[in-house]
Amino acid sequence: MTSETGRGLLELLSPTLLGYLLHLLPQAESLAEGVSGSLLTPEFVERLRSELFSGYVLAQLGGESAWLAFYKGRLLEAWRQTAQGHLTGIAAYRSLRSELPHSTLWIYRLSPEALPSILALTQGNLRAAAMPAASVIAADLFASLGQEQFTGALVLEDGAEGQGWYFSRGQVLFAAEIPGVFRHGRLHLAHTPSKAPPDLLGMLEQEQQQQKLERLEALWQAAQAVLREYMGRGAVPALERLKRTHPSENPALLEPSLRGWLETSLEPNAARMFDRLVKG
Repeated sequence: MTSETGRGLLELLSPTLLGYLLHLLPQAESLAEGVSGSLLTPEFVERLRSELFSGYVLAQLGGESAWLAFYKGRLLEAWRQTAQGHLTGIAAYRSLRSELPHSTLWIYRLSPEALPSILALTQGNLRAAAMPAASVIAADLFASLGQEQFTGALVLEDGAEGQGWYFSRGQVLFAAEIPGVFRHGRLHLAHTPSKAPPDLLGMLEQEQQQQKLERLEALWQAAQAVLREYMGRGAVPALERLKRTHPSENPALLEPSLRGWLETSLEPNAARMFDRLVKG
């Protein structure tokens, strides 16, 4: 494998069909079935990370589906079915989290070796698309994929339904039955990308940390502007003293603390000026 991460079969399969295929994934080893989405708290997700969980979370939100794929504790994919199409990555994860109270979850453990082939559905590189299934000799196709040690996904699309076969180094996973013949539909083939996708949870943490730093900087800049207005040249040493006495790295705590100090140490108008600057 030499190619980069792609979009798998997202351009070929409808969200409804992809959701159908994800519902067909193995469900032998369950952690939870049919539970409220409120189970998926940040603490529970952190537990999955610390336990190096490999498997998937399937969510039902009304008539739509969502899916999370974990590999050794890393969240490598999030997918969300919408009326407008596929939502993936951080956007899909945020969408699911915002609707967790209204969702139902199923959580299943899988072998880590199985995850890369499943990820080919949404992140793989397209190998073949829309092959008329009836023109393909099933035994020859599976034998060829086995000989080349193919890793990825083969999908039969047949109207609103379909079937998926997943390969790891040429071996068919999940004891899936090899069809004797393809009679109807179209075949799509996507192989697993060469590079592992980034951990979405890690990306979110970096993004949140950056947002926190930017918010802290904005608060201190607003405080500095107020001090300069009221204290002139004395603003610089006053700001340094203020930073020593207000060391909080939590913007939600720092903002009212600074506002209170400005109101009591200067005057209420100083606090109001601070509020205006913070709000932009």
